[in-house]
This record gives sequence, structure tokens and C-alpha cells, in this order.
Amino acid sequence: MSDEMHLRALSADDDIAVSVLLDTTFGNSDMYRLAQCLRDEDAVAMERVAYENDTILGYICCARMTLPQDWWALSILAVSPIYHKRGMGRELVVRGMEHARREGAKAVVVVGDPKYFSRVGFSKLAASNLETPFLKEHTSLYPIAPGTGMSRNELIYPTAYGKFVNTISG
Repeated sequence: MSDEMHLRALSADDDIAVSVLLDTTFGNSDMYRLAQCLRDEDAVAMERVAYENDTILGYICCARMTLPQDWWALSILAVSPIYHKRGMGRELVVRGMEHARREGAKAVVVVGDPKYFSRVGFSKLAASNLETPFLKEHTSLYPIAPGTGMSRNELIYPTAYGKFVNTISG
């Protein structure tokens, strides 16, 4: 997949296509609304789209954590259902984490399937000492800076997360 996938920053022209992708992938508009709320809160650290020709096939969004500062949260990962099981999601995460490292993020946290995210460098063990408001058993950490893995920190997410707690933790 990595040979074919093109990745670029989100542009204003992508709004409708990303809305359709997220609604189709998740079956409702919650993730699109989460992205909008993160933007409104100025909490977005990164938004990227995967595309082929003029078609958006994937999307990744990371938010800046309120605490710890300089940590990010992988907030939304979506791949068009017709492209599932082709490695696009994995490639989006790998390239997203490379971007996080370049931008100076010290660690990235995710609430999601630990088995899936462990294949791209996230670790439940590295997150085991974190105090989190969401499902601890689904919280994993991608440590970047030395000392972030296994650290004892309270995770405070952007305010937008509170509006979508059932979507994020369920």
C-alpha cells in the first residue's frame, strides 16, 4: 500500500469528502462532529488525508492533549470501507507518528483496539500507569521522548472529547 498511497494535509476543499468518508466508515456523523469541535477548540495537531487521483480514501486526525503538554491523541482514523484490509490504516498511522515525532510530540495516546494499534508501535504496557477518563483497557501509548513509556501522568483530553465520550469509549 505504501507505494501507492499519497498523503497530504487537509484543505478546506476536503470538508465534504471527509464528512462522507467519516459518516460512511462510522455509520453516523459523530466523528465528523468531533473533528469540527477539535478544530473549533484549536486543539488539532494534525489532519492528513490519503488520496488517489481526486478521491479521499483515508483520514487521520491527532489532537493536542491538554495534559500532559506536548502529548497528542490519535483522535480519528478512518479508511474507506472498500479499502479495508489493504494496509492503508496502518500506513496512515505510521506516517502520522513520523509527523508527530517531527513536530515535537513527546508521546501519542490512542483509545482503540489495542491489538490493532500494537502493530504500529502503540503499547498498552507503556500506557499502564496513565490515569485516563476513558476505557483503560483500550488505551495505548506511542512513546516518542525518553521516559514517556510507563510514566505516571493524568490524561486530560481536549474539551471536545467530553461531548463524544460514548463514541470514543464505546
